[in-house]
Amino acid sequence: MSPVADALRTGRLIVTAGTGGVGKTTTAAALALLAAASGRRTAVLTIDPARRLAQTLGLSSMTSEGQQVGPNLHAFMLDMSTTADAMVRRFAPDEAAARRILDNPYYRAFSTSLAGTQEYMAVEQVSALLQSGAYDLVILDTPPAVHALDFLDAPERILIALDHKAVHWLYRGPLSGSAGYGSRLVGRGRKLVFRSLDKFTGGPFFEDLATFLQAFSALFDAFRTSSRVVHELLRGPDTHFLVVTSPSLTMVREAIAFRAELLERGFPFRAFICNRVHQPVAAAELSAVHSALVASGLSNKRAASLSTVLLATQAEHASMAARDAVGIAALKEAAGQSPSVVPLLAFDVHDLWALSILGRYLVGNFPGATGVHDGDEAEETDSTRRT
Repeated sequence: MSPVADALRTGRLIVTAGTGGVGKTTTAAALALLAAASGRRTAVLTIDPARRLAQTLGLSSMTSEGQQVGPNLHAFMLDMSTTADAMVRRFAPDEAAARRILDNPYYRAFSTSLAGTQEYMAVEQVSALLQSGAYDLVILDTPPAVHALDFLDAPERILIALDHKAVHWLYRGPLSGSAGYGSRLVGRGRKLVFRSLDKFTGGPFFEDLATFLQAFSALFDAFRTSSRVVHELLRGPDTHFLVVTSPSLTMVREAIAFRAELLERGFPFRAFICNRVHQPVAAAELSAVHSALVASGLSNKRAASLSTVLLATQAEHASMAARDAVGIAALKEAAGQSPSVVPLLAFDVHDLWALSILGRYLVGNFPGATGVHDGDEAEETDSTRRT
């Protein structure tokens, strides 16, 4: 069984990563479709603002609540506001505490603007989906590689921030156990302090901010625990990172470097997926091509002209196939195993039919891979695809 097929069969979390434009999102959608077809309850999650995943799955839109695509498959689109609110309600000790945070005017800016918050929420949502027990497998489509490492490191950054001594002093006070600075601000004498500060801000800025800080401090222990869970989840034995690339040497070098970064940070790399590969075709003799064209009804003159064009095209394709083979060999050498290879298809992958073809190449002989046979792609019509 190929590494990708094994990840689909045994994994709880699959993360597709790579440079933008190499097919990460369509790969994630194809894998989700296969897993669901094999009987695994599957969720696929993206933060792609272009909504490519929704289009590929035939959905007009997606939400953070999830939409059913078919049996065993739901698709989710990260929504910052909804996800942040759900996290507050999940971690707050009671509804009253949650409401104090949600109603504070500085909460929205905090939840949508603080560095690392969006990345943390995406991975936190993955953790919540797995802990819900509703899914056997979650597939996460990450941002392009240039941002993916920041995305994946977000839980650890937040964990470090929450454990920083300055944060402990702000919310909990010194080690002696006295109230933190935020608590003291909303304690005795706060009106006098805030009245003085408001003269500089033109409004109750510091009072609202201090109230928010005190209310939010109630979630710190929960955030810290959750961050550790997410940190371990991303590095767990049931998590598989699939690095998607195209076969061009520039992209291959980036994919290999990205794999090295993943391994250095302790993320479990599983396999390379090489997309849009030119595959070699059998060479043809000029005379044989000419004879076949004449037999099809063309004149000798037209057959001779077309034969020359066809053989030139074939030579160009052979050159690109040889170039792509170099890239595939480099991926194999770097990973110590052959990458999953998806050929350059004759159609765009933008519907479930095309996803089934893509999935077949991704995993080969897998229980959910019920694609068409070799050569059938060219014979499919639009009506067949709709069916």
